[in-house]
Amino acid sequence: MIRLLRRAAVPVLLLLALTACSSGGSGTPTLRVGIIVTGSGQGYGVESYAASQGVLQRHLKDTGIGDVAFTSFPNGPNLNQALKGGSLDMGVLGDTPAVSGRAANLPTQLSGVSLRGQDAWLIAGRGITSLNDLRGKTVATQQGSYMHRYLVGLLQQAGLASQVKITFLLTNSAQQALDKGDIAAYAAPVPVAPQLASKGYAVIDKASAHPGLPGNSYITIGNDAATKYPQLAQAWNAAIAETAAGIAKDPSDYQAWAAKISGLPQAIIAQSYPAAEFGNPAITPTDVTTARTTLDFLVSQQLASAPFDVGSWVAPGGRA
Repeated sequence: MIRLLRRAAVPVLLLLALTACSSGGSGTPTLRVGIIVTGSGQGYGVESYAASQGVLQRHLKDTGIGDVAFTSFPNGPNLNQALKGGSLDMGVLGDTPAVSGRAANLPTQLSGVSLRGQDAWLIAGRGITSLNDLRGKTVATQQGSYMHRYLVGLLQQAGLASQVKITFLLTNSAQQALDKGDIAAYAAPVPVAPQLASKGYAVIDKASAHPGLPGNSYITIGNDAATKYPQLAQAWNAAIAETAAGIAKDPSDYQAWAAKISGLPQAIIAQSYPAAEFGNPAITPTDVTTARTTLDFLVSQQLASAPFDVGSWVAPGGRA
């Protein structure tokens, strides 16, 4: 049985109560996994799809885990707080908040990369048709997110870093702020960005047009869970790799399932999560280099107090 605990703005104490159970119906332990959900009340990422197909449970069985409970979060920092508080065993979140959490001494191990090359779009408000139109104006995104890293990198590349003010808003406030003219543009994640574009908002840039600026989705394991289940990283990665191979072969089944779960049009799902983003999550040397680049960004933006050894962050069994 897979249990999904919905969460939008649930206070931390209530979240702890909701996720306190640590045993499945059969008496075997339940793995408590936090996921980021955008534009939906339920998770529809590759890990949720793997669970819906029974693939995840099959691979986790030999680790001693009998059940998986997903808890959804609106952003990575909130998920990190739940990991810190002990109400989660694992987290699947953006690369930037995952790295910032570890830089703040969050006791996690990097066990895999579930998505590589996740896009972000710069959505414009009224009267904005190009990057140059942003001079002297305010743009927004979610602080500490992969979209934040993209936005800063984009403005630096365009020579606009000192001429554009960045402020921070959650994605559910973006459309209202654009409509009111409070911001000139918003760096939005998929699938929120395609939804805004479908409503007539102009797209003036995409992270996918700039090598190194798209995001990745990281799989992190709390140190206690990693100690308790030493084969967890390897088993989880094998399940996701198997599921990703199926998506690559025929993405339509996944897209139809995700559309049903999320309530989003299947075309938005296909546009937001192309099959090329899914693959073997096992960590490669390139993934380690990318994580170091993200850490350098966080330190330069004073979002991380000090660097750490990314290589030693990688979980045993997590490497390719």
